[in-house]
Amino acid sequence: MKLRIAEIHIPWQTLPVKKYGGSERVLYPLVEGLVKKGHDVTLFATGDTQTSAKLISVYPRSMYEDGIARKNTIYPLLNILEAVEKHHQFDILHFHLNVSEDYPALPLSQHIRNKTVFTVHFTAPSSKGYPERDTFLKKYSQLQYVSISNSQRKGMDYLNWIKTVYNGIDLREFTYNDTPEDYFVWMGKFNPDKGTKEAVLAAKKAGVKLLLGGAIDNLDGLDSAYYYQEIKPLIDDKQIVYVGEVGGKKKDSLLGNARAFLNPIKWNEPFGLVMAESLAVGTPVISLNNGAAPEIIKNNETGFIVNSVEKMAEKMKVIGSIDRKKCRARVEKYFSSESMVNNYIKVFTKVTKTQKMSTKMDELVASEMPEDSHNYSDEFQRSQLYLKNRTIKKFTS
Repeated sequence: MKLRIAEIHIPWQTLPVKKYGGSERVLYPLVEGLVKKGHDVTLFATGDTQTSAKLISVYPRSMYEDGIARKNTIYPLLNILEAVEKHHQFDILHFHLNVSEDYPALPLSQHIRNKTVFTVHFTAPSSKGYPERDTFLKKYSQLQYVSISNSQRKGMDYLNWIKTVYNGIDLREFTYNDTPEDYFVWMGKFNPDKGTKEAVLAAKKAGVKLLLGGAIDNLDGLDSAYYYQEIKPLIDDKQIVYVGEVGGKKKDSLLGNARAFLNPIKWNEPFGLVMAESLAVGTPVISLNNGAAPEIIKNNETGFIVNSVEKMAEKMKVIGSIDRKKCRARVEKYFSSESMVNNYIKVFTKVTKTQKMSTKMDELVASEMPEDSHNYSDEFQRSQLYLKNRTIKKFTS
């Protein structure tokens, strides 16, 4: 069944991303994969995005590269409105929720809730010190949500989760390497929650070389302060080396030649795409036991799950026991873009089927209602809604 799909993402970065990117690195292969499968896809993104889908933009370039902070809500809001106002052109509107600036999509989609899907890319807001955001999400809890890991649902079990779809990567961009060099690697955005300092401390304790590849967000005062005050003083360009922000072939090489990727993550990270990218090139991952790490890493087979920096240092000494071929195989089975695309198609197809059934039931209920039904009690109206929902579940489960 060919679907008309709108993919909506904050116009933060140009697609495909050249270096660091979060959900943007998932969105691009998803869009391209849906097009390849024959669906009619419209992407709402920056004007200079390169895509096989139809492109609609409210901003010509990357907001990030133009120095526009995420907290500038005008362009994200215009982006959401543009999609919602064109909803009649689509069977499915798929929103990607990353930051609070994406939240207006929830109330703005209330009237088209049966054709709207929200993939959540963040953890429970209350766990990050934003309980008021949980309050907001609870108001729209009955919309249709997709999680990117099972662990992500912790603290947000009030949402109407309809499926978990793991993030996927394009395996053609990641070259398997069975002969690594003698260094370890950390990669990501310099942020206390990402555990950069802990990776450095573990490397020092184990007496190994560590290469740091990451983005310094100078638009975020806390993140830039973390790098300049906590990380930069530890860089000696011998044992601890900063290689800059990396992407593309440079990332592929940096990950592939490493003995292991260190992931001392300190928060309930919803997924952790760089772990999948590391495994794809055959490089095992040593991670703290937080977030989705235990879902991505098979402990003692594709890496190690540990509970402290000290244990991380110990496992670095026995990393040679990991079969790098098994690392690649795990990504091929669970975390490829092909797998992700197929799972989203299943979600969209089921939502569309439910939507059509709901429309038919509305028509049926309306045709069976007596002419004076406006005089009937609320209890009668609720019973009709109950029967409708029960029938829909029966035929779409």
